[in-house]
Amino acid sequence: MGRTRSATWPVASRLVLAVLLVGVTGTLISWRLVTINERSHIQRMTRLAASAVAADMSADVEAWTLAQVRLAKMWEFGEPTYEQWTSSANLYFDHHPGCIAIEWLDPKHQERWVSRSPGEKVPLADNGVRESVLQRAQLSKQATLSSLLISPTGQKQWFTVVPIYQKDRFRGFVLAFFDTQRSFNSMFTDIDGLGFSAEVEENGVEAFRLEGSTPENEHDWAQTIDVPLRGPSWRVKVWSNPAAMREMRSNLPLMTLLFGFGATLLLMVIAQFVRKLSIEVAERRRIDESLRSSQARFAGILQISAEAVISADADQRITLYNQAAEKTFGYTAQEAMGQSIDMLIPERFRAAHAKHVTQFAESAKQSLLMSARRRVFGLRKDGTEFPMAASVSRLDVGGERLFTIICSDVTEQARAAEELRRAHDELELRVRARTADLEKSNRSLQGEILERKRAEEEVQELSRRMMRVQEEERRNLARELHDGATQNLVALALNMAGIRDSGGLAPGALAMIEESVRLVESCTSELRTISYLLHPPLLEELGLRRTLRGYVDGFSRRSGIAVILTTEGELEQLGFDVELAVFRIVQECLSNVHRHAHSASASILLSRSEQLLTLEIADQGRGLRSGADCAGVGIAAMRERVRLLKGHMEIRTGASGTTIAIRLPLSAEQGASSGAVA
Repeated sequence: MGRTRSATWPVASRLVLAVLLVGVTGTLISWRLVTINERSHIQRMTRLAASAVAADMSADVEAWTLAQVRLAKMWEFGEPTYEQWTSSANLYFDHHPGCIAIEWLDPKHQERWVSRSPGEKVPLADNGVRESVLQRAQLSKQATLSSLLISPTGQKQWFTVVPIYQKDRFRGFVLAFFDTQRSFNSMFTDIDGLGFSAEVEENGVEAFRLEGSTPENEHDWAQTIDVPLRGPSWRVKVWSNPAAMREMRSNLPLMTLLFGFGATLLLMVIAQFVRKLSIEVAERRRIDESLRSSQARFAGILQISAEAVISADADQRITLYNQAAEKTFGYTAQEAMGQSIDMLIPERFRAAHAKHVTQFAESAKQSLLMSARRRVFGLRKDGTEFPMAASVSRLDVGGERLFTIICSDVTEQARAAEELRRAHDELELRVRARTADLEKSNRSLQGEILERKRAEEEVQELSRRMMRVQEEERRNLARELHDGATQNLVALALNMAGIRDSGGLAPGALAMIEESVRLVESCTSELRTISYLLHPPLLEELGLRRTLRGYVDGFSRRSGIAVILTTEGELEQLGFDVELAVFRIVQECLSNVHRHAHSASASILLSRSEQLLTLEIADQGRGLRSGADCAGVGIAAMRERVRLLKGHMEIRTGASGTTIAIRLPLSAEQGASSGAVA
């Protein structure tokens, strides 16, 4: 016994040292791994938050841009009115926080319509970059974003440009200005209150910092993600606030150190006992072997639970059959004990089961989940089959091999899975049917749209024909008055003058003849004026500029109203349709000035720049009363003429007079049609 103790002492000492070395090393390694894992977790969470913010920003900017594109599509089928534009702009303000203004610019980059967010008075930023952004948008024919700008009041802004096209014809731009602080605040609502700090940079310069952000943890923990946009590129930086960092950190690293060192000390104490216990190992080895054998034999029995537990020997005879197995299979323990396991397996699966058990017995595996590779079925006493989940384990104790099967009835789970699959199939069929219905509805809607466009084009063509028929009737009536009634009156005047000059008339008859000659000459003059107003014969021969000049001079003489006519640019080769429309509009406007405005003067400005013809007629009269700008037949006729030429008409009226502004686009085809007849 003394020799055994002295021989065991060096072994025990080496064991204590080994336990100490392994314990300290394992503790430090575990602490390092836990620390790295914790840091990786924090970085991953921060990266996910940054990715979510970047995705939200990209999606929000894209959604706002698409909504702005829908504003530009108002021009796709016709010229919108200012009321339509204002209504759409106000709707855009309601659904897009941070938008402070929306503008419509014409092709020359001049502001036409400007709508501002209610209560917004901050001036818009430019900084000289607007023209370059407009040029990029026009060249690319796509929406383009500007870089971040500073307004005169120091407010950070950015704007989005969407080009407008009407049947492949460039009509200008739609600009939307956004307040950086408010728009970014709405984009960062998803992480607001989550304990993260955030910052947005553009070209390395801070553009926005989320309210409540702190510089703490920014240098060591910040995660950055670039947000690609249609123009500039924003970089989002996200890091944790101190409170959120404390919540994400855990006591696991410290607990790992404490547990490791405690376990090491415990193992060292245990190693001290090894020295004493090693002496008794030989004496108790036989007892321990017997004890381990008993423990291994009954380990499976101790696993009794609500699941069926069945043990079988190497010959597949049942040696253990618990209460759950009785409920599952219907056999009592007395009926099952000593019987072959095949009584619980459907006949068609018995050969495969025996093969799998043989392979499992020869393998190095200690356990096998039989239901993982294929469906397993059990057989009840009444002959019914049912699906089950089953696992088998193998124990080799004292040269004896024992198989333990743990199984459970999964009929309800299988039924639920089948119902789920059937519901999924039904849903797929419904989705396909709904998709087919939607495609059919879409085709029908597209057909209706095409039919409506065709009807609108037919209405416009009918209006043009009616205008042409009206002008032709005016021409014929003017010709009839000039060649018929006017010539007859001239002949009558000559005959009466001859009678007057022949002499021999009484003084009373001579006075009547002279009065009749004056009346005939007055009727002749009025008929010539009416004939001229019905159809100006000089418009085709002398052109628009000289015809207008002659008409204005004659109007001033007849009405006593001083009219100033100013013409600018090349007014030839406009096309007869355009020239006639301008003449009729001027004629109608001056008539309204004479009859309604009671103005002593009027001014007319007719100018052409590139492919745009501008006509403005203004007076200093009493103006139109409310609602009268669209009630008159003459104004309605002017609007119809302008609409047929795809132009725009605007009426500005007040106490100081009325101004009618008309803008007509001129195409190359219109310029070439100068000789056409209305």
